Amino acid sequence: MEKNVVQNANDMSDGQRSPALAGTLLRGLAVMDVLLSARQPMSLGEIAGRVELDQSTTLRLLRALEGARQVLRIGDGKRYLASPKAMRPLSLRHPLEQFRRESAHLLRQLSTQLSSTVVLVVFFGGERLVLDVIQAPGSLSPYYEPWLSGPLHASGPGKSLLLSLDLETSRKLLGPEPYQAFTDQTLRTWQALSENLEAAKKVGVITVRDEFYDGLTAVAANYSDEDGNVLGCIVVTGHSAQLDAESTERVSQELSNCARLMPFQSSALRELSVFAGAELSFSSGKARKREPALAMCDGQEDI
Repeated sequence: MEKNVVQNANDMSDGQRSPALAGTLLRGLAVMDVLLSARQPMSLGEIAGRVELDQSTTLRLLRALEGARQVLRIGDGKRYLASPKAMRPLSLRHPLEQFRRESAHLLRQLSTQLSSTVVLVVFFGGERLVLDVIQAPGSLSPYYEPWLSGPLHASGPGKSLLLSLDLETSRKLLGPEPYQAFTDQTLRTWQALSENLEAAKKVGVITVRDEFYDGLTAVAANYSDEDGNVLGCIVVTGHSAQLDAESTERVSQELSNCARLMPFQSSALRELSVFAGAELSFSSGKARKREPALAMCDGQEDI
């Protein structure tokens, strides 16, 4: 990632960039990307090599970041690491942090009950953020970057995001057909994908079997606040061989129940809804909505 940040700065024409932006901000962000991904404190030479800058420029950036309390020097003063402020920038009372804590018990119960990995995802516009990953003994150990970039048409969180949008917006977001194939099971046309999404809306759960990776299945359900604003999804992942039709049905039911309980489990959802801009338009002026949680828990049909 840090190379991309530096390359973006170098690729800008003189008319597109200012010296402050290209020479300081983007390169400083590249340094922070390196330190935040490091497994141990790094030397000046190691950092300079990773960001492809000379050591004098890198040292100036490190000094500025240290002054801003984003970087710490430790040991003999020649090793650097990201500061606590950089590693945990959000207040513990931030809606994301509160939601993560308040939902942990419910998600841990689901993970233990299904003996599967459970992933909590929050939607921000057309983007997906992994807020938590909970594993049961023996479950999959998936690797997730916090900012998901998997294909919308072939991943659990991606299809869940599409489910929260109207079909017109979803199609625009996907871009031109045919969509990229990752396996023989990947849905590559809008007709096939829209039929898949419409079927999933009737049950409130989307299943992605062998569409992104052969042998892996994801089952996902969207959760909402008490006003029906869809804020994200819960994803259960497992080996396809262990998720036959009966097992998938059980996972879908438990997952759907968990998603419906989320507004009652976390009081932070209302604040999270405001923070995530759930009431703001995505692209066509239509907010993501599902039936309010109270109505769903009173015996009305699942969406």
